[in-house]
Formats: sequence, C-alpha cells, structure tokens
Amino acid sequence: MRDTAGGLAKGRRALFGRRGGIKTILLEKVLPGGAPLNTGRIENYPGFPDGISGRELMDRFAAHAKAFGLPVREFAEVLGVTQEGESFTVTVNDETLTARGVIVASGTEPVRMGIPGESEFVGRGISYCATCDGMFFRDLDVAVIGGGDSAIEEALSLANIVRKVYVVHRRDALRAQKILQDRAFRNPKMEFLWNRRPVEIAGGQQVERLVIEDTKTGGREDLAVSGVFVYVGYRADTGFLGDLVERDPAGFIITDEELATATPGLYAAGDIRKKMLRQVSTAVGDGATAAVGLERYILGARQ
Repeated sequence: MRDTAGGLAKGRRALFGRRGGIKTILLEKVLPGGAPLNTGRIENYPGFPDGISGRELMDRFAAHAKAFGLPVREFAEVLGVTQEGESFTVTVNDETLTARGVIVASGTEPVRMGIPGESEFVGRGISYCATCDGMFFRDLDVAVIGGGDSAIEEALSLANIVRKVYVVHRRDALRAQKILQDRAFRNPKMEFLWNRRPVEIAGGQQVERLVIEDTKTGGREDLAVSGVFVYVGYRADTGFLGDLVERDPAGFIITDEELATATPGLYAAGDIRKKMLRQVSTAVGDGATAAVGLERYILGARQ
C-alpha cells in the first residue's frame, strides 16, 4: 500500500487483482516503481539479455498495470493501517479508505551510518542514491561506503561521471557478486580502501572530507571528497502497520507460503518480507502470489 522500495511487487499484485475482477487501487508514496527506479542497469531480469534501465522497466510495469484500468494514486503516503472486523481502514495523507484486503509492498529504506556530519550534509554532499544525484558530482572525487551489490553497482555508475571513486569497506573483501567485483577491479577510476570505516563527515557549505578509521590499527586519515554515497544496508519500512504483522529480528514481515501475514486479509510482498533473495524477479513472483492469495481470501469470505 505504501511505497519506498517495493513498488514493482505492488504493480504486479494490482495487475493480478484487476484481472481477477477485484476492485483495486495502487497507492504510491512517491512514484510507481520503488527502488529499481534508481538502478542504472538491471541485467538479471529474464527477457532482457542486454539489460535494461530500472526506470524503463518500471515504466513498462506501470503501463501494463494501467492498461487494465488500474487507478494509481501517486504521492499518497499511507500513515497507518488498522483492522475493524473483516475490513481494514487505511489512512492516506488526510483521508481514510476502507478495504476488504491489503497487500503491503512498502520495501526498504537506506540505513544511515549515524556518524557526525551525516545528518547535516544530507543533500549537500551526502546521498543514498548515485543514480539520482551522481550528475551533481561530475569530474569530482567521491566516496562510496559499502561492499555489497548496491554499493558496487552504484560505484560503477558513478565512475562514468566523476573523476575518482573511493570504495570504503570495513572488510578486506567485497560481498558483491563476482561479475560486479571483476568490473570494479578493472575500472581505473576506482580505488579500494580496505578495512576502513567512516567516522566523520566534515566541510563548510558542502562536504569537503570524509574521516576514515583503520579497523585494525585504529589510525585515522582524511579523505578529500566532494560527495559520500552510503550503502551500508536497508531496514524494513513497517512502522505504519503497528502490531498487525509478525516481524523477524531485523524487522521484516513474516508470511506463510501464500504471503499471508498473521492478520487474515493482510498480505506482504517484495523486499518488505522475510526472504532469502531480494531482486526484481522475486518481487514480481511475490506480487503474483500475494494477489492470488488475497483473491482466494476475498472469494472465500463472500461464500
């Protein structure tokens, strides 16, 4: 119902809902598509052997859903969901909607580092989306924090724009897929700072330097950069659901094989739920599964 990074699961769910004759509305916190909108290139989604930009793929998903007459409300932030009898009340901005069933695909949002200077420089050199903000750093030096898929994908994207990319990683090896590692190690614009962690961000009106600490020796050094792109993890966006769902220790929603939550009529799909793999292909499958599960629930309740 509410979107930060799970829009494609919702789009798939809404498409199935419309095909099943169920009155469906898609509520988007911002724009349809979620996290993939900020992905420069998607190469592991079937049917696109040459890859496709995240925005183009999400635009196609949205167009497909709208072709079935799906109403989409953009910039409709869901502030809360409550259950009253067999119905749900969904608070959206300044109004409430009533529904027989709900599928949540609100995705995740970036984890912040929590170091001095981070909050002060958000929008002034600190970013959590290279695809969104990379152009502001053309021909400048930047740092990317992290060693997973997101960090290396975004670092590679930045290397096409900026002068130099420092990859700051607290370990001595990356966690990203090998194909991404190979590309990164071959890129002459990328330099890897192993066993380092950020401890402070400083500057005047804009970011001017990142202070990093050696995790083995404790020694510190200043890294002269104009931008810092942070990819240290993601957290589940489930606060608006209250106690309607059961969560794992990391806050992700626990579902059964039909993607039903602990509350009858409430389903979860995409990155928001506890699962092994969070990719476009698994989110699409989640959307279809949750839609069919909800359809069966609604039809069963009518009988």
